[in-house]
Amino acid sequence: MEEICAIKDIYKTLYTFEKTFAENNDITINEAMLLCCLKDGESKSAGTISEYIGLSNSRVSKVITSVENKGYIRRNINKNDKRQMFFSLTLKGKEKIQLMTNKELHFDILFKQLQSCIQKG
Repeated sequence: MEEICAIKDIYKTLYTFEKTFAENNDITINEAMLLCCLKDGESKSAGTISEYIGLSNSRVSKVITSVENKGYIRRNINKNDKRQMFFSLTLKGKEKIQLMTNKELHFDILFKQLQSCIQKG
């Protein structure tokens, strides 16, 4: 049963980190991972983004819509297959990545907290 309690503590620690991240960056972790996926400058399909982020297609669709509504990405229709969409960063998205790159995320604190949770289990 101790392991279950440790898992609960791990989830709580990660939730707190994600909440603080979103409050400090005005963007969720999943939205940030989507921007990270596109930072190389190449357009990518929703399927490729889904694989990169590790979320289901339906969840990725919601994240794409959210990031698109914030003006960080643009949707482009595949010229050869009108059913397929490709996504790329806007100038605002590139600026957001640059802004976030310069912020300290305090992973050292997160890792210490997670280690403490694991040791309890």
